[in-house]
Amino acid sequence: MIKLNKGNEPAVLAANKVNWTAQLRALQNANQVVPKSLATSYNQDEVKDALRVECYSKCMYCESKVEHISDLHIEHIKPKAKDKFPDLTFEYENLGLACPVCNRGKSDTYDNMLPFINPYVDDPTNHFYAVGAFVWAKPGDQRAKLTENEIDLNRSDLIETRGERMKTIRELIDSFHSQTNQTLKESIKKQILKEVDKDKIYSFCCKTLVDSAT
Repeated sequence: MIKLNKGNEPAVLAANKVNWTAQLRALQNANQVVPKSLATSYNQDEVKDALRVECYSKCMYCESKVEHISDLHIEHIKPKAKDKFPDLTFEYENLGLACPVCNRGKSDTYDNMLPFINPYVDDPTNHFYAVGAFVWAKPGDQRAKLTENEIDLNRSDLIETRGERMKTIRELIDSFHSQTNQTLKESIKKQILKEVDKDKIYSFCCKTLVDSAT
């Protein structure tokens, strides 16, 4: 998980969110069925494109790539369920990008007294640390521990794919240290730094590896 910054609200939300919210709440308050076309009105290409830019086409939680449309879930940071935060269903500040696994793991769980780490608001480096391919909550950080557990940030498939990514970077690090030509050494260093930039998968763990080895 890395720090993210919220961009400008897409025009389609700015123009329609008040009306959509009013319709949604009226139906909910009358205990009527909310049509899917209304309930998912936020699921617009313009919104998805904006979120892709903000999240570097990665899941906002686990940093897996979600470029393909089938993998793209618009995440409601505060759940949009009727008994949670329905008024935030169409609020752009409440939207992010998540992979299906993280989205399902988080589900409608939310505790106002112990909210999940929100990378748009919180700096994950203040709450988590990386040990190899593992992302662990810092000792005593209850919010981070809840986030780690409920979203399952150390599920087996993530450990495997993070490990594969880190192995590739380790090979670059070994090449950097073994290189005697200074010009080529600097070139390899640039490549290493590029490989752990924010747009790259699992940059949280990979950057920790690089920081400790270069």
